[in-house]
Amino acid sequence: MSSLKEIHDAVVAGNYKDIQELVKDAIDKGKSLDDIINNALSVAMIEVGDKFGSGELYMPDMLLAAKAMKTAMEYIKPLLKGSEHISEKGTLVIGTVKGDLHDIGKNLVITMAEGQGFKVVDLGIDVDYETFVKAIKENSPDIVAFSGLLTTTLANIPEHIKAIEDAGLRDKVVLAVGGAPVTQHFADMYGIEIYAPDASAAAKKFVETVKR
Repeated sequence: MSSLKEIHDAVVAGNYKDIQELVKDAIDKGKSLDDIINNALSVAMIEVGDKFGSGELYMPDMLLAAKAMKTAMEYIKPLLKGSEHISEKGTLVIGTVKGDLHDIGKNLVITMAEGQGFKVVDLGIDVDYETFVKAIKENSPDIVAFSGLLTTTLANIPEHIKAIEDAGLRDKVVLAVGGAPVTQHFADMYGIEIYAPDASAAAKKFVETVKR
């Protein structure tokens, strides 16, 4: 079995305890960081997302896979500094909107996006519109993502968008939204370009967006 296949299988199985050793072994065998991220980790998380979407895997499986992915990335990230092999696909600013303290969905999206080569600026939970505006000014992101799990907090998203518009930044970013109560209709109503029902779909759409 190739070292990339072992890494891939460990992520799908949620084997976070052995993942760093497998990544180290792959690097020792001459695999590039780019190869490990794109052809093992990313592919595995997309597969996990697809299996979750089809009902083959459940949320605990998804969370374990995400933990394995995150553990692998924690080992890889220090090695990326100065690496000529890695070209970041783009920058994503993401946060759970004001009034909402949930972060599982947001963290899954972050893991998936990092696995696809994005630089991610995580604003955390209960994020007000001023913080989003400040983060856009400081990081010049390609995509700004709002996460929300409560129906009541969805009402805050238009306020966030208006603040971005008032700051003259709306045409500089692509907006994304996701969370249990969010629908394509909601995204369309407020001119949000990306809606994704799950983290796997979000990562795919992020990649498609920056390719344009």
